[in-house]
Amino acid sequence: METDGTYEELAREFLANLTRIGQRITPMVLNSTRGETALLMTLFRTGSPLSPGELADASHVSSARVANILRSLEDKGLVTRSHSESDRRRVEVTLTEAGRADAEARRSRRQASVAEYFRALGEDDARELVRIIGRSEGILGEMAERGCAHEAR
Repeated sequence: METDGTYEELAREFLANLTRIGQRITPMVLNSTRGETALLMTLFRTGSPLSPGELADASHVSSARVANILRSLEDKGLVTRSHSESDRRRVEVTLTEAGRADAEARRSRRQASVAEYFRALGEDDARELVRIIGRSEGILGEMAERGCAHEAR
């Protein structure tokens, strides 16, 4: 029979392991979530033009940082900025063909890295990890909804 102490001990071990994993992958994650990669992949996933503000919100990057990144991406020929046809006040950012190819290459490299990690885990453990992560996403989503509902009161 499990006790709260068992769950507390497992929670400590889990968080310690996550911290160690985070320390190992932080440079890669920061590169992919805060810079050019974050904006390119956001545009790639949405598949449609976004305003700089929408890009900032979707990629969790400050609007000032987005402006700097967009300048760099434009200079590299990976994105274009243009005024919206329907609202000339709105600026839309779109991937160029080169930007789409770059984003696809980044996605492929990331997927290959994860596949390499899964090979090291072995098929059974990799399948179990994917199953647990999927289940965790659902549970954490429910917890977040309950938390948001609680905070709204």
